[in-house]
Amino acid sequence: MQAKVHQINEKGVDAAFECTSVQPGFDACLDSIRMGGTVVIVAIWGKPASVDMAKLVIKEAKLLGTIAYNNTHPKTIDLVATGKIKLNQFITGKIGLDDLIDKGFDTLIHHNETAVKILVSPTGKGL
Repeated sequence: MQAKVHQINEKGVDAAFECTSVQPGFDACLDSIRMGGTVVIVAIWGKPASVDMAKLVIKEAKLLGTIAYNNTHPKTIDLVATGKIKLNQFITGKIGLDDLIDKGFDTLIHHNETAVKILVSPTGKGL
């Protein structure tokens, strides 16, 4: 991912949003930001993460934790509506409600390196 980011923008991005709660996701965000950029932690981590403090300091980066607030939703909705953020790439599974525990939570807890978002349908239809 970092190579693609730097191919598009040689200096890196202004902000990267960590939504995975896994170390490689955080590392990719820190590697992708420009000097003075910001890494925003959106995910709720179930275990401690490691931070390359030297990289954080050398990049003069900002690290920001956040829970979604209502004043951020209109901006996010606009980014999705205008196609600047494509959500399909984040959907890594689709399941019915009956599989929520065995396939949904189990996958997100034990395979969160590859599972990002799993859509759940109450009836299992329309997926």
